[in-house]
Amino acid sequence: MYIKNKYVSLFYKIIIVIVGIYGLYKSCFFSEKVGLLEHFSYYTNISNLVCIIYFIIYIIKMFVNFNKNIVYNNTLKGTITMAIMITMLVFNFILRPFMTDMDGVMELNSLPNYIVHVIEPLLVIFDYILFDEKGIFKKIDPLKWVIFPFIYWIFICIRAFFASPFTYTSSKYPYFFIDIDMFGIYQVIFNVFLMICAIIILGYMFLFFDRFLLKLSKKHA
Repeated sequence: MYIKNKYVSLFYKIIIVIVGIYGLYKSCFFSEKVGLLEHFSYYTNISNLVCIIYFIIYIIKMFVNFNKNIVYNNTLKGTITMAIMITMLVFNFILRPFMTDMDGVMELNSLPNYIVHVIEPLLVIFDYILFDEKGIFKKIDPLKWVIFPFIYWIFICIRAFFASPFTYTSSKYPYFFIDIDMFGIYQVIFNVFLMICAIIILGYMFLFFDRFLLKLSKKHA
C-alpha cells in the first residue's frame, strides 16, 4: 500500500527539503550568541541536516533516472527515518517538560522549533508510509539503526574534551542524561544503554509496522 506516482513522490520530497532547510536555517543561522559549531552539536540539528542531505541526493537521482526504478539503500533509509523519529520522541516526551526558551538557541513555541522537532520528522515518516515499498527491511536492520545515535554520543564525548561548554547550560554536554560531569561515567553509560535498548525496541516496533503495512497492501491488491 504505497503511492507509485513518481511526480507526487518527487513533489513531496522537494517539500521535505524546503521545509527542512527553512527550519534548520531559522534555527541555526540567526544567533549572534551561539555559533554554528555549537548549534550542530545538538542531535536535533544533525539529524535534520542528515535527512535534508539524504533527500537532496535522492531527488537528484530521481531527476537523472526518472524513467528507471531507483534502488536505494534500505538500511540508510531506515537509519535516517529512525534518527529523525528519535529527535521527535526524545524532545517532546523527555526534554520538553524540563525546558524553557533559550535566547539565541531555541524558542519552544516558535515555528522553526516545531519544524525541526515535529513537522520535519512527521514529513519523513510519512514519506516512508506513502511512497516506500513495504517489507523491505530485514530483521537485523533495527540493530543497525542504533549506530547513528551511538556515534553521536561518541562525538559528544570527544567534543566535551576539546570544546567550550554550551552557552546556556554551562555544561559540556547538550543533554542532561549524557552529562558525565553531572552523573558520572557509570551512570551515563547506564543511561546510554537504556536509550540503546529503547531505540532497538522502537526499531522492531517500526519493523512490525512495516510488516503490517505489507500484509495490508496484499489484502487490497
